[in-house]
Amino acid sequence: MAIIGNLPGERLAGLAADTFHKVQHGIISLDEWALFNQRKNPFAFERNDHGHIIVTVTGLDLNGAQEIERLEAAGYRLSDLAKSCLLSTAADGYDAMHTLVPQHQYQVALMPGKEIERDSLRTPENLRNTGIKTYGYGKPLGGIMPRIRERISDRQMEDMGFRYIAGLHDPIEDSGGDPRVLYAHRLGGGPWVYAGIDRPGRRWDDGGAFAFLVPASMPSAPVA
Repeated sequence: MAIIGNLPGERLAGLAADTFHKVQHGIISLDEWALFNQRKNPFAFERNDHGHIIVTVTGLDLNGAQEIERLEAAGYRLSDLAKSCLLSTAADGYDAMHTLVPQHQYQVALMPGKEIERDSLRTPENLRNTGIKTYGYGKPLGGIMPRIRERISDRQMEDMGFRYIAGLHDPIEDSGGDPRVLYAHRLGGGPWVYAGIDRPGRRWDDGGAFAFLVPASMPSAPVA
């Protein structure tokens, strides 16, 4: 865990900006605030044995409409297609299939897309197979992505070397009938949440990472 006083001036200024943005908008966790008060960097990330960054997020009791309200109030920007997925009332919609267990802590592994070197092979199926079959991760829910967007700033994403972080959850059908997955993107005009098409012919570029669940952090199924 990096000590704040040992960080370079530019990194320290960025850390302070990220912290006060979260405080101002009420989206900083108690754990992050406690670390900041201990002069420790609350946004430093660990890596697992595969070299993948591990991020911990906490589930909230929010439906899709409430997610939009919360994110926009905190200054995040959402594309119309992302809003369409969050507001979907279909059987595969956000509220029906993708919300997290409130107050449960999920560990998320970020697998760089560059692990599949050829652009033509960086398909949703191959990326899912790499994360799930090769590394033993769990498929994420769509609800992971709003929490990832809040947890990781654009500045941190840049430091990680990612332009975007996508959750390869089961697709949500948008208002036009296309299957999509949510992803965080760093662009001008503020931090964004987008929804990317999820079809067999889709190819993701090598500039991002893909979020999977660490199985040990997945909530247990209720006992019948």
